[in-house]
Amino acid sequence: MVFVSKLPGITVPDINLVEYVLSECENRSGADHTLFVDSSTDESLTVAQVKSQTFRFAAGLRSRYNIQAGDVVAIFARNSISFPIAAYGIVASGATCSPANPSYTPKELAHQLSNSHCKAIIVGDGFHETVAEALTHVVHPVEHILSMDEARKCAPHSIYEVMEAEPDTVADGTTPFASGQPASFSTAPAFICYSSGTTGKPKGVLLTHANMVANAMQINGLKQLDVPTQKAESFETFLGLAPFCHAYGLSYVLHSSVALGGKIVIMPSYSFESFLQAIQDYRITFGYLVPPIVCALSKDPRVDRFDLSTMHTVLSGGASLSPTLIEATELRLPGIKIVQGYGMSEMSPAVTMLSTSHRNPASIGVLLPNCEAKVIDNDGNEVGVSTDGELCFRGPNVMLGYLDNPSATLEIFDDQGFLHTGDIGYVDASGYFYITDRKKEIIKFKGFQVAPSELEGLLAEHPDIEDAAVMAVYDDSQATEIPKGYFVMRKHENDSFLDEITRAHAVVAWLHERIAKYKRLRGGFAIIDHIPRSPAGKIIRNSLRTMDHVSSRESSGSVFSI
Repeated sequence: MVFVSKLPGITVPDINLVEYVLSECENRSGADHTLFVDSSTDESLTVAQVKSQTFRFAAGLRSRYNIQAGDVVAIFARNSISFPIAAYGIVASGATCSPANPSYTPKELAHQLSNSHCKAIIVGDGFHETVAEALTHVVHPVEHILSMDEARKCAPHSIYEVMEAEPDTVADGTTPFASGQPASFSTAPAFICYSSGTTGKPKGVLLTHANMVANAMQINGLKQLDVPTQKAESFETFLGLAPFCHAYGLSYVLHSSVALGGKIVIMPSYSFESFLQAIQDYRITFGYLVPPIVCALSKDPRVDRFDLSTMHTVLSGGASLSPTLIEATELRLPGIKIVQGYGMSEMSPAVTMLSTSHRNPASIGVLLPNCEAKVIDNDGNEVGVSTDGELCFRGPNVMLGYLDNPSATLEIFDDQGFLHTGDIGYVDASGYFYITDRKKEIIKFKGFQVAPSELEGLLAEHPDIEDAAVMAVYDDSQATEIPKGYFVMRKHENDSFLDEITRAHAVVAWLHERIAKYKRLRGGFAIIDHIPRSPAGKIIRNSLRTMDHVSSRESSGSVFSI
């Protein structure tokens, strides 16, 4: 049984993503509308300024650096008011943007730069040393390094210096979209976002212009059921906290919210108090958040010191919220409605979503426009309503495939074009979707994805580790999954148990030097006698979870937190 979206359909135009987003924004709000604001400096850009800087930077990429359609330009930076200019400029030029997580270590960044065949990289303030070291590990030369440092706007190869050297063509109507564009927007990647899969190494997700235009239209199609008039949408003020290096931040903030004509208040860094302060100071109306922040809103005493009365909607993504947490948050902040969405980078990323007019606290939402779904059992047979199975989706927002990885692409798609998510759930008779389990072993920490096999591979390299596994445990205090390690320690002669513990702590310290902070073993580690495996060598994680519970009850103290 194939489930079809009940929402009004969309027609996806054959157009450059940036042309679509900025033209929609200007049509709704006008050229003088304040589009981006930096919450840390109060610097702002109007729609006209964003268009001018974007078009000039796109022209400079072509004329000075010979960036052409098919080339890949990376961005390694945190959220800032400059980030959308850089990303829009790359995509407007006809090239492909590949944003990298700013918490990456040099070797993690090197993998992305190598895998994406990156021709140039734009580097944010404070990240030049990481990039310099990463480039020593890249398998091909990265030809150009540009700076996005706010303090170095006039420096050579600053994105600002590049754009200042180009004429402002907005006034005479000249745009970068008249030439130098890909042959087909339905097959040309606008972005290559990297997604951690169960195979460990992050894979390049090819998201075309058509994919991302479609997803912006799908998200906004559902939103406009709540606020149907264009004028009302133009007065929304969105919080730009979700990381722009991830499809969540790109699609929801820089694409759909901009296309609605809203104002985006960008937070370069996060602390809970600065988050609350931004809502109060900038009168935020709509927030894209993750479960740990929603959890803090429900119980942190600092909330009472701030005026959050302007915010009417929170969309939470990255992991499911419990109905209890939603109820507790809405009780404390009665003016706010919390809705959830579901997706993955491979779907640009949204495929189901709730709105304030389509609410069901236990659900991850209804199918977005033009999307289809099926639920399959362990034998691959389609099942009907209210029956658990693997959720599979098809639609114009679903990725082209994985970069240079045809086997992984074939594995995730079936012969009907449905993408298999690895998540277990069901659909009720009203078309609401629910997640009940996860077939995949990926750990979702505060919206970031952590692949256990990547950490297991690194742990296996340590001389004191005989065998190792990594699994998710749930941290109620943060409302998120966290990684936990399970170690079989290599035996040393005359080794006491305390000696093993000391060496295990050293292993963890060694691991943490080699990975991004969000991948750390925040759930601690357990020392166990063996890792349960199938005859094929696959870790049996359910057995591992049982062993952990037994160990936790033993008086030997074999489970330790860090």
